Amino acid sequence: MSDLAAIVLAAGLGKRMKSALPKVLHPCAGRPLMHYPVRAAFEAGAGQVVVVASPETRELIERELISTYGKDRICVTVQNPPRGTGDAARVGVGPIASQRVLVLCGDTPLLAADDLRPLIDALPPTEDAKLAVLSANLADPTGYGRIIRDATGNVTEIREHRDCSDEQRAVTEVNAGVYFVDVPFLRDSLERLTPSNAQGEYYLTDVVAMAAQAGGALGIVGSRNSLLGVNDRSQLAEAEALLFSRIARQHATNGVTVRAGAWIEDTVTFAGEALVGANVHLRGATRVGVNVTIDVGCVVTDAKLGDGAKLAPYSVVTRADVAPGTRTLPHALIGDEPDSVAS
Repeated sequence: MSDLAAIVLAAGLGKRMKSALPKVLHPCAGRPLMHYPVRAAFEAGAGQVVVVASPETRELIERELISTYGKDRICVTVQNPPRGTGDAARVGVGPIASQRVLVLCGDTPLLAADDLRPLIDALPPTEDAKLAVLSANLADPTGYGRIIRDATGNVTEIREHRDCSDEQRAVTEVNAGVYFVDVPFLRDSLERLTPSNAQGEYYLTDVVAMAAQAGGALGIVGSRNSLLGVNDRSQLAEAEALLFSRIARQHATNGVTVRAGAWIEDTVTFAGEALVGANVHLRGATRVGVNVTIDVGCVVTDAKLGDGAKLAPYSVVTRADVAPGTRTLPHALIGDEPDSVAS
């Protein structure tokens, strides 16, 4: 088994979403928010991912992730009652068997393995430092925890916005909520946390100051977009738009022409060269064959498009197989009647 594991903090209910659906289960480009940091951890080399859920969300999260990754690699634990990120990490580190662990947030859909690798590389097993934290520079850091460095540039602590002095609030380097930590050090530090802050919660960020005193804490600056967290529906829309752009670029590098305004969900696959017209929506478990043309305004959901198929403008295909070489008429309706609107 890999000597690298990950903890994904996903116990928050996300009240600012104003929804009965827990925040980390809100769909973003075809998958729940929490799917993306979990996938990033596995692709970065984690052999095990522990997800910290609330009592209300455990069953839903477990069902979603185990169906994708299998029960041997996913463990879901429960934080009850909610007492802050430090307490959530304490719950999450319990089942960890590795010597090093990533600690991630479940509401960062743009986080990818490429964002995590510099963090992992910065803290090899021979490094004296106990922790590395990912940060980002923001023009407006309001609301974010600040990365505090000393005169030589070493990270000394993270201060939550509400606990910052005026001088500290002027700092634009913020905490992205992504850590890479020595596990024995993390266990010991979490047991020593105290709720000495304005909210009476146990802050995971306090572990950074402990690491700075114990051997060093490293700060690795990452991409602002990759570290974007989701707290409300406006941020969800922003993250989803960025994710759709990233997905389009990835398919374009593999030979797919993607016109402006097309939305391709993360679950869609292409067998080879294809053309996706403007304002097309490809959703769910859609499979696109080679040399397929999907003209402007089409909506395709859970469908299989055979090689050489050509969908005329504004065709709607739902849960159906389109035979190779098929050409539809404009406004064609194929398969089941759609039961939901496009993303």
